[in-house]
Amino acid sequence: MREKLKNYLRLKRLLSTGFFISGIIPILIIASGSIYNFKQLSINDIEVTARQVVENRNDVINTFLQGQVNFLSTLMHLYQLDFLKDQDNFNKLFLAVNREGSKGEIVDLQLIDTNGKQLAYVGPYQDKVEGKNYKESPWFSEVLVRGAYVSDVFSGFRNYPHFVIALTDPMKTFVLRATINSGIFNSLLYSAQIGANGDAFILNSNGEFQTPSLQKAPKLSEMEIRMLKHHSGTELFTDDEYLYASKWLNGNMWLLVVKTRITDSLEGYYKYRNRIIFMVIITAALFLLISAGISRFIVDRIQRADREQTTLDQQMAHIEKMANIGRLAAGIAHEINNPLQLIQMQAGWIDELLQEENPKNIENLEEYRKSVGKIKQHVHRAGTITHRLLGFSRKISAEYDVQLNELIRETISFLESEANSNNIVLNLHFEESLPMIKTDGAQVQQILMNLIENSLDAVGSEGQVDITTSRSAKEVYVQIADSGPGITPELLERIWEPFFTTKEAGKGTGLGLSICSDIAHKLGGTITVENRPQSGALFTLKLPLRS
Repeated sequence: MREKLKNYLRLKRLLSTGFFISGIIPILIIASGSIYNFKQLSINDIEVTARQVVENRNDVINTFLQGQVNFLSTLMHLYQLDFLKDQDNFNKLFLAVNREGSKGEIVDLQLIDTNGKQLAYVGPYQDKVEGKNYKESPWFSEVLVRGAYVSDVFSGFRNYPHFVIALTDPMKTFVLRATINSGIFNSLLYSAQIGANGDAFILNSNGEFQTPSLQKAPKLSEMEIRMLKHHSGTELFTDDEYLYASKWLNGNMWLLVVKTRITDSLEGYYKYRNRIIFMVIITAALFLLISAGISRFIVDRIQRADREQTTLDQQMAHIEKMANIGRLAAGIAHEINNPLQLIQMQAGWIDELLQEENPKNIENLEEYRKSVGKIKQHVHRAGTITHRLLGFSRKISAEYDVQLNELIRETISFLESEANSNNIVLNLHFEESLPMIKTDGAQVQQILMNLIENSLDAVGSEGQVDITTSRSAKEVYVQIADSGPGITPELLERIWEPFFTTKEAGKGTGLGLSICSDIAHKLGGTITVENRPQSGALFTLKLPLRS
C-alpha cells in the first residue's frame, strides 16, 4: 500500500512537470523571440539616430566652414589690396565684421603678401605674430596652390587652440587669413551627444583631436583608431559596449565621430524586457498551479479507479468464495440428508416396535422410548440445519420474493451460538405485516450477516443487539442497534471507505461495510449509520418496496 502511494506521488510529480514544461516552453520561446526582436528594433533605432546625428552635424559643420570661406571671399572681392593693407581700414573692417553678427567667430584677420610677409593684422595677438614670415609654412604654400585652405586645430604662435581659414585672390597677389574661434566651433558638437555617456569629437587623418572629447577622453580606443581609414558616406561600427557613427568632412581632412553607449539608449528595451520577464514569471506560477491541479485531478481519478477496481476484485473474489461455500454447503446438506432420513426411519421403526412390546417383559422400556425420542429430536434439528444450508446455497445473482423477517431469522441462526457464548441477547422486533419484496435475497443476507456480526463484535460480551423491521409507503427498513461504545465522529466520516477498519490487525480487511454499501446501492437501497443517545451504534438498511 505504501509503495502504491509512492507511485501515485511519483506519477503526480511527473504529470505536473510534464504539463508545466509543455506549457511554459512555448511561452519562453515567444517571450525570448519578442525580447530579441524588440532589442534589435531598439538597436536599429539607435543606429538610425546616430546616423542622423552624424549627417546633421556634418551638414552644420560643412555649412559653418563654407560660410567662413564665403565670407573671406566676399571681402576679397569687395576691397582691393591697397585698401586692405591700410591698417586703419583693416581695423575698421574687422570691427564692422564683428559688429554685424559674426558672434565672435573670427578671432583675428591677417593680410599677407605672396612672399609670406605680414601686411596688416588686427586681433589680440599682435605682439606674438608681429614680424612673422609665413613663406616657409606648409599652409602658405598650399593656399597659393589651391586658392583656399582650412587648417587643423593647432596652438601655433598664439599658444591657444585654433584653426585658420586662408584664401588668395585670383591673381595670387595676397593672402587673407582668418583665425576661427575654436570654442564656437566646438559648440557645434554639443547637440551631437546621445545619452549621458555619449561622446562626439572630430579627428584629423592622424587621429589627433580637432575638438575636445565631450567625455574628456585623453586618447582614442582601438576601435576609434581602426575607424581612421577613409570611407565614403556614414559608416557604423560597434563593439560590446559602444556604437560608433563616423563620416569624413572638410574634404576628407576631418573625421566626425559620434559615440553612444548602447545600454544608455536601451532604457525602453529594459523596461519592456522586465515587463515580459514579470509576465513570464506570473504565467509560470499560474502554469505551475494549473499543472499541479490537473495532475492531482488525474491522479485522484486514477487512484479512485484503482480503488474501485480493487473493491470490485474483492467483491468478485467474495462472491466466488460465497458461491463455492454455497456449492459445498449444498453438497454437504445432500450427503447428510440421506443418512438422516435413514436414521429417522429406523428410529420410527424402533418406536413402533417398542409400542408393540409388553412393558412388563422389557426392563427400562421408558428409557428406550426417551432415547428414541431424543434421536428423532436431534435428527429433526440436523435436518433443519441442512435445510438452512440449502437455503444459503441458492444462486447469488437471482432475484426472488423475499420475506425479510424470515431472512433475518435464517441469518441469526448462523450467529446464535456466537451470541450465546458471549452472553449477548438478540432482541427481535418484527413488523409481522411486512410484505414480500422482490430482491436478491442472498446479497441481502450477506449485508445482514455482516452488520449483525459487526454489532456482536462491538458489544463484545454481556450486552444486547436489537433488530427491528418496519416499512413505509415505498421502502422497508431493517435497523440493527447494539449496546457497544458507539463510533467517534472522526470514524463516522471514513467508515464506508475501502480498507478502513477499526479492528485489530489481522481481524478485518476493511472491505465489509464498503461492500455492503455497494450491494445496497446496486439493489436500489441505502445503508446509514448513527450513534444512539443511550450509547451504541444504529445501522439502518433501506430497501425499495418492489413486489
